[in-house]
Amino acid sequence: MTLRTRLMLLVLITMLPALAVVVDTAVGQHRHLKADIEHSVLRFARFTVDHHAARVAETEQLFNLITDLPQVRTLDTPNCDALLQSLLYGNLNYTNFGVIRPDGYVACSGVSTSAPVYLGDRAYFKTAAATKRLSIGDYQIGRLTNKPVQVIAKSVLDATGQVQSVVYAALNLEWLMRFMPLAELPPESAIMVVDRQGVILTRAPDPEGKWTGINLTSDVPIAKAFLDSGQSEAISEGRGVDGIQRIYALARIGSGEERNGYILVGIPSQEIHAALNADLLPRAAFLVATFLGIMVLAWFGSEILVMRRTRLLSTAARQMANSDFSTRAAIKGRDEIAMLAGEFNRMGDALQRNHQQIHRLNRIHEVLSGINGAILRIRVQDELLKEACRIAVERGRLRFAWIGIVEPDTGRVMKMASHGEGNDFVDRHCLTPHVRADEDLCPCAAAMPQAHPVICNDLRIVNQRDKSWQSLARSHGFEALAGFPLKRDGEVIGVLGLYAAEAHFFEAPEVDLFQELAADISLGLEYIDKDQRIDHLLYHDALTGLPNRKLCEDRLQQEILRARHHDRHVSVVVLNITDFHRLVGVHGHHVADDVLNMLATYLSAHVREGDTVSRLGGDEFAIAYVDIASTQDAIHLVQSLVAGLPTVFRNTTREIHLSIRGGTAIYPDDGEDAASLLVNATLACSGQTGRSHAVNFYSSTIQRAASEREKLEQAFRHAIKDVLGLALYYQPVVDIHTHRIVSLEALARWNSTEFGPVSPARFIPVAEETGLIVELGDWVLNSACRQIQVWQDAGLMEIRVAINISFHQLRQEDFVERLAMAASAINRNRSNLLAIELTESELMDDVETTIRQIDLLKSHNFTIYIDDFGTGYSSLSYLQRLPVDILKIDQSFVSTLGQSESSDAIVRTIIALAHGLKLKTIAEGVETAEQLALLKELGCDYVQGFLFSKPKPAEEITRLLNNGGSISPMD
Repeated sequence: MTLRTRLMLLVLITMLPALAVVVDTAVGQHRHLKADIEHSVLRFARFTVDHHAARVAETEQLFNLITDLPQVRTLDTPNCDALLQSLLYGNLNYTNFGVIRPDGYVACSGVSTSAPVYLGDRAYFKTAAATKRLSIGDYQIGRLTNKPVQVIAKSVLDATGQVQSVVYAALNLEWLMRFMPLAELPPESAIMVVDRQGVILTRAPDPEGKWTGINLTSDVPIAKAFLDSGQSEAISEGRGVDGIQRIYALARIGSGEERNGYILVGIPSQEIHAALNADLLPRAAFLVATFLGIMVLAWFGSEILVMRRTRLLSTAARQMANSDFSTRAAIKGRDEIAMLAGEFNRMGDALQRNHQQIHRLNRIHEVLSGINGAILRIRVQDELLKEACRIAVERGRLRFAWIGIVEPDTGRVMKMASHGEGNDFVDRHCLTPHVRADEDLCPCAAAMPQAHPVICNDLRIVNQRDKSWQSLARSHGFEALAGFPLKRDGEVIGVLGLYAAEAHFFEAPEVDLFQELAADISLGLEYIDKDQRIDHLLYHDALTGLPNRKLCEDRLQQEILRARHHDRHVSVVVLNITDFHRLVGVHGHHVADDVLNMLATYLSAHVREGDTVSRLGGDEFAIAYVDIASTQDAIHLVQSLVAGLPTVFRNTTREIHLSIRGGTAIYPDDGEDAASLLVNATLACSGQTGRSHAVNFYSSTIQRAASEREKLEQAFRHAIKDVLGLALYYQPVVDIHTHRIVSLEALARWNSTEFGPVSPARFIPVAEETGLIVELGDWVLNSACRQIQVWQDAGLMEIRVAINISFHQLRQEDFVERLAMAASAINRNRSNLLAIELTESELMDDVETTIRQIDLLKSHNFTIYIDDFGTGYSSLSYLQRLPVDILKIDQSFVSTLGQSESSDAIVRTIIALAHGLKLKTIAEGVETAEQLALLKELGCDYVQGFLFSKPKPAEEITRLLNNGGSISPMD
């Protein structure tokens, strides 16, 4: 027997125990796999039962809503039918909803019936009526729908606790047909719902319905055994009604003593056995292949161990003769052949070092050339960095290269690009905040804080402190590595990490070239950054980062062309913040910028993918909704967006209430191109005069209104400039007890030569939006002072005149001084005949500034009114601090006085609050004797309104003052 034969027998005997262990393991895994499959089927059956239980719970919650509806409570059949039909429409989980009278007949139903239907014999009706609780019925075929259902019922109780009716819902069991494809069960699998007697109510698949109604207990022995056992769940194998052998999982529907039916899930046994065989056969094949491989290795092993040494040495000599200087004779020992091999290898080392240095320098020059070319042609940072790493590895013959950029905020290094194998080493040891300068950092991490190249040329020399990263580096095949900082304007912005598979790769000539390479990459990054910033600023808003008007129009035009080709719609919404200029004036540009950024963030987060949010300028934003099927869909999208717009901006020091208005135009109805859509949406936005956070849809009426408003603005500018058609009217404020005039409110009126008499409701908003309100306010102030002087010169009774002051006037630095100077000519006996009216909402825009201004006014003895009180956001704490004299109750509360309990309560509260703060009250808009009587009863001090006098010109007021200043209420 030869030595080779003995070796083969030894290998065979050694393998027998391992073979036995492998076979035993395979059998055990086969058994466990089958058990796992069976439990998977049972888990699916449980999941199906849980799914059905969830439908029952949803139904109970739905009943809680339905039983409180008046249509159900009153058994109003037409309205009740309509309600139930609306609930049933599109709801595949139910086949019907209905309400049963106590006599058992159906009162209303989601499914129309041609004749009265009697359900008084159903068990669920009897149980619900008797127990007054939720009743879950048996599985059955519905009388109205002729479908397999399970009916759930709940009694509706009247005020005395008696059963008024029974509401029921029929759960649709055909959900199995929809559920089956989602389950991804093997072919010929089956899912069934059976009742307590074992009759199939529904089965999937069952396209012809031939299995419904079959009793499983007579045809399927395992089903009968399960039903007779009373178990809640079981697994068994057997033949189904269709003759196919399956593994069945059976689970009971219902809890406790309730047994409403059963779920059966069956998977073909053939599929399971095929899966088990598919798992076993590869194991057997692997075992055989392993056995044969070991035998082959043993057969040739002896030859390799004996002859290999001499063959290796001769082969190495031939390869080195062919200029392969990396070849070495891997022979160890102390004999002559090993000594000869050692001398041969040392000669090869010297030749290889010289050859490698020449090749390295050539490769590095090639890398420099390649990266410089990439810098010239690539203008995307990520692409440039990836290309630089690829060139460094492939042309520089490096094992790995990566580039990291420092995050300015956190100091962390972000790996932007890499090539080769070594990412996990970088992640563990190189992505360190660059502010650290510890000596134990790897060279790439240390190069950044030191701001110069850090090189480790031979990782075979182990530093005990650096041992952790050195060991990991060598496990990746790295023998030398270097980190070169990337700089911009003298500051370190990143690092270039290079890893070589040979020691001493980074010698003096190579390091100089790699430093030049790092400088070139830094320069390329600087060029790209400048290009990107220029490109971004051309098409994006500098504050919010959103697309600007130019990019918005470009994208919108592209979407219009696409919509025209596919017969779709495009909607443009323009939004702006009401009184944004006032917000800037009160809170400053930095707060206004925060508000704009908040709104930009909200809009960007609440549009669909593909839609565009832009900032057109100022406080104006545009949203382009694209690929819309219909106008109605566009309206729905716009309304959903506007409904959720933020109403309050909060930061650490203030809370600002926002009013946002919007306008929309829809392609193709409102414009054929981007420019016209934006113009029309802007017109619709500026024409929005209703409640805040509302959207106005473009129409020809809006176009006409915008044109008319433009004409009105021009006419008003001329009127202010030349004082054409402007007049000052006065409305008396009378004592509620004596009916004597106590003060007058000065009101501007305009009779335009082009438009005729123009309502203040039209020209005052124009004045506020255009800034003309300041000039108008100055005219009112001067006119009122002149008129007071006329009355004084005529010897009439001194009467206080209140003028309305706008937000813009109050915020002027010299306003109080100008006001005091104008009033000084008419004030006598140290009394100030001018009163100042400020609206509540404007007071609260900037409370601290307002308090300072009012304090200045009070120092000049002005009387301060708060106008429209009750309509703003004032708080009691601020009201207590405001040095005001009179609260004017807004006419919206007075107009419903005696008709609305809430209005009565509000007026009563305002009067009590004012008196508690030692303030007087004026009720605005008093028009009826009933309102006057109620106000008198509530303790109001003064009244103003048409009941006593409309606003009148100065001549008519003069006559009233000449008659003693007493006014009788008009009938």
